[in-house]
Amino acid sequence: MSPTVLVDAEAPVSSPHRARRWPPVASFLIGMAFALWGARIGLDRLADNSLFTHLATGRLILDHGIPRYDPYSFTASGEPWVVQSWLASLGYAWVESWFGANGIRLVMAAMTATLAALAWRLTRPARALIGRLIIVGFVMGVGSMVWSARPLLFGLVFLALTLLAAEKGLDPRWLVPIFWLWVNTHGSFPLGLVLLVCLWAGRRLDGKSADIELRCLLWAALGTGLGAINPLGPTLLYFPARLLGRMDQLRQIVEWRSPSFSHLWDRLFLLQVMVAIVALVRRPRYRAAVPLVIFAAAAFLGVRNIGVASLVLIPGMARGLVDLGTIRGDRPSRGAGVGVIVLLVVSALMVRSAVAEPAFNLTAFPVDAVAWLEQNGLVSSTVPLASPDYVGNYLELIHGSDAHAFVDDRVDMYPKSMVDDFVLLQQGHAGWRAALDRHSIDLVLWPNALPLSGLLAESPDWRTLYQDSTWTITCRRGAPLGGTGDLATC
Repeated sequence: MSPTVLVDAEAPVSSPHRARRWPPVASFLIGMAFALWGARIGLDRLADNSLFTHLATGRLILDHGIPRYDPYSFTASGEPWVVQSWLASLGYAWVESWFGANGIRLVMAAMTATLAALAWRLTRPARALIGRLIIVGFVMGVGSMVWSARPLLFGLVFLALTLLAAEKGLDPRWLVPIFWLWVNTHGSFPLGLVLLVCLWAGRRLDGKSADIELRCLLWAALGTGLGAINPLGPTLLYFPARLLGRMDQLRQIVEWRSPSFSHLWDRLFLLQVMVAIVALVRRPRYRAAVPLVIFAAAAFLGVRNIGVASLVLIPGMARGLVDLGTIRGDRPSRGAGVGVIVLLVVSALMVRSAVAEPAFNLTAFPVDAVAWLEQNGLVSSTVPLASPDYVGNYLELIHGSDAHAFVDDRVDMYPKSMVDDFVLLQQGHAGWRAALDRHSIDLVLWPNALPLSGLLAESPDWRTLYQDSTWTITCRRGAPLGGTGDLATC
C-alpha cells in the first residue's frame, strides 16, 4: 500500500481573496535589495580568526605547495595535517596577492550577495509577497551573524544551489562540479548529500515520484566521488568522519556546542523554526517535515549548523506559507534594467566606502601586546609562548610558519592531550601549573578577563612584564627569555 499523500505539492492552492497584481519588476527589485543586504554583510572587515589561518596557509601553498604537516605550532610540530579547505585557502591568498586583503572582502561580498539572492529565489513557491519577505527576513537576520569570511560560506552557497536543483531551478548535472568544489573547499559537503536523501525520503513518504531528488542525489554523489581527484587524494572524502570522531575535543569549541539562545540571531533562528512548524501544520508534507526535523536537530546540537538549517528550511516554509496575503510577489521580471542600474550604483558606493577602511578588524586581538613582544625580542622559537587559540590564528596571519603558536582553532589536528591542557588553562582549573610545565612554557600572553591571568599574577613564581586594559604578559621567574636589555632573563 502506498503511503498517504498529505498534500499535492504541485496542485494550485485556492485563496479566498483575489491576488492583487504586483508590478513584475517589484519582485526583482526586492530580490536585489536582499542581495545588497547580503553584499553588505560580506563587506564587513576581516575579523574571523579561522580565516587568518586559512589565509596564512594559502600563502604557504602559493610559495611551497600544500603543507602535509603542521607548520605553525610548537606543541604539534610535525603532526600530520589534512588541509581540507586547501582550495579556499589558495583562493584567499591568490586574491590577496592580486588585489590585497580588501579583494577578499569583495569576494566575500559577492558570495553573500549570491546567497541572499538564492534565498529569495527559493521562496518563489510562496507566491505572495508577505510570505517571501518573512522567510528571507529570517534567513538574512541569521545570516548577518553566521555568514562570515571562512570556507563554510562556500559550503552555504553550494547548499543553496543544491536546494535550487532539487526545486527544479537548476539542471541537476551542475551538481557534479558543485560537489567537486564543495569537497575541496569545506568539509560540510556530506550535509548536501544528507539534504538530498531527506528530500527524497520525504517525497517518497508523500507518495509522490522522487525522480528529481534521485537525479540530484546521483549527480551529487558523482561529484563527491570525483572530489577525490585533488592534490590530497581521497583523504578529503573521509575527513568529515574523522573530524566527528573527535567530538570530545570539538565540544570545547563554542561553535560545536548547543546554542544558548542568549543572542538575538540564535533567538531569531528559534523563531524561524517555530514559523516553519506553523507552515508545516498549514500544509503538511513529509518533504518539508523530514529536513526540518533532521537539520533543526543538528542546529540545536551545534551552533555551527544554524546557518545551514536556516537555508534548508526555506523550501518547506515557502510552500507552507503559500498565498499568505493578497499581494503576489512571484511574477517574472520585466524592465529589470533600471533595477540593475540601481544595483550597480548602490554597490559601487558600498564598495567605495568599504575599501576606504582597513581590511582587517583586529580589535579582538592583542595587537599592542604582540608588538611589545616583538620590540623586545620575545617572539622566537626558543621562548615558548602560551596564548589562547584565536591568538595563535593571529600570530599565523602575521608571522606565517614562524608563528610558533601554542594552539589555534585546528582542533582536528592537535593531539588530544594538547587540547585537554589548553581547555584546562582556558578555564583556569587546578593543574594549570602542571599544564604549563608539560609544554615548557616560560611566557604567557592571556586575556585579563580569564582566570589564568589572575592566577599568574598571584603566583610568586611568575612576574608580570606587560599589561594593558585587555591583555597581560607574564614570565616564569628566573627563566631565560633571550630578550633585549633586562629581559634577557625573567
